[in-house]
Amino acid sequence: MKAKIVIPLLIVLVLLTTLFSWSFYIRIRMDYNSEGTYFDNETLVVYNEQAVLVYGIITFILLTLTVVTTWNLKSTFKNF
Repeated sequence: MKAKIVIPLLIVLVLLTTLFSWSFYIRIRMDYNSEGTYFDNETLVVYNEQAVLVYGIITFILLTLTVVTTWNLKSTFKNF
């Protein structure tokens, strides 16, 4: 019964972790200017360098939750 809840949660966490880690990777590799902004000529969007920290924190939290949920699922199957 518990595995029916944990497995979909784990799938969602893995997808969110992948999405935010990819966004974090893209944002950290941008060439920001001295004011901490990056202007994308193709999409006409301005990105702030301060958002990199937020993406990093969210990625770390999601990665931690994914590891804890995986550990919980492993212990659930170990009891069978």
